[in-house]
Amino acid sequence: MITYSSARPATHRKAVVLCCDAGFLPQAAFLLSQIAMPNPDADFDLCLCSEDGLTLPETLLHLPVRQCQLMIPDAVKDAPQSYRVNLSSYLRLFLPTAFAAEYDRLLYLDADIMLRGGDLSRLLDIPLLADHPVAGARTAHQRTQPRKQMREFKALGLPPAPYFNAGVLLIDVPRWEAAHMRDRALELIATKPEVLVMHDQSVLNVLLRDKWSELSVVWNWQYAGRFSHLAEAFDPYLLHFAGRYKPWNTFDGQFPPQYPDAYRAFFADHFPDLAAEMPPAPSILKAAGFHRKALLKQWFDFNRLAAYIGRFDDPYKVIDPRK
Repeated sequence: MITYSSARPATHRKAVVLCCDAGFLPQAAFLLSQIAMPNPDADFDLCLCSEDGLTLPETLLHLPVRQCQLMIPDAVKDAPQSYRVNLSSYLRLFLPTAFAAEYDRLLYLDADIMLRGGDLSRLLDIPLLADHPVAGARTAHQRTQPRKQMREFKALGLPPAPYFNAGVLLIDVPRWEAAHMRDRALELIATKPEVLVMHDQSVLNVLLRDKWSELSVVWNWQYAGRFSHLAEAFDPYLLHFAGRYKPWNTFDGQFPPQYPDAYRAFFADHFPDLAAEMPPAPSILKAAGFHRKALLKQWFDFNRLAAYIGRFDDPYKVIDPRK
């Protein structure tokens, strides 16, 4: 049984959901504010889930956010973790079951995402393929090498297959429940922890191998040095700072100034201690060596990435990742 508690009731049948611990609350609040402020009459709920029952600062309590406490099952306590991924990341595996009585559709977003555009309500309504419970965007590792073997599949003795990044997940809740995803996830965590090299993302990709619909990369642009300049060329809706380097912790010129500046301004209003720790963004000349290497890599990758993105003629439709 997976349950949660929240002082605010559900008001719609679909929701955008974030999960985090205290360490990522400021970034989660930034994204929630980005979503809520331009959408006062949205037809979806906003949910912030944590195991500790986190609370937004008073300056943000006007946002229509359901602050939910969701407990991780005891069977997950020994699941693989890393210095960047802790147990709170596994919460996404149990959201659909916890919300099954209230929501038909969930859009799960990692906290290290910046919203740049797109219609999230329309995204929430996208039909998925066949009996697929989830839609996601392909991992950056397969955007230019679609047949790249992923470590989980290799460890299981399986041939290469499409693999998605779990930072953005469009979830059909009834299908998720019909596929018994919660019980299967718990079994995999208990029996094959050595395979879970990417933690909860590994769980999802193993269980949903060939059973997921592919979203356009504009919904999960995994921002890294290798693709930094190409982001401006392809204008994605959601920037996902998925690596160890983030606009709020890296100040060597890797990120365009508008990204750290946006976080700094938000933190100054709502998390002033954190804003005080962020130095001004340096000149791009401070990272000249990095950018020379990045430009060379992106020049080499541009045609292959453009061909990959060209598979999506409409960002509000999914495709079959196997084709």
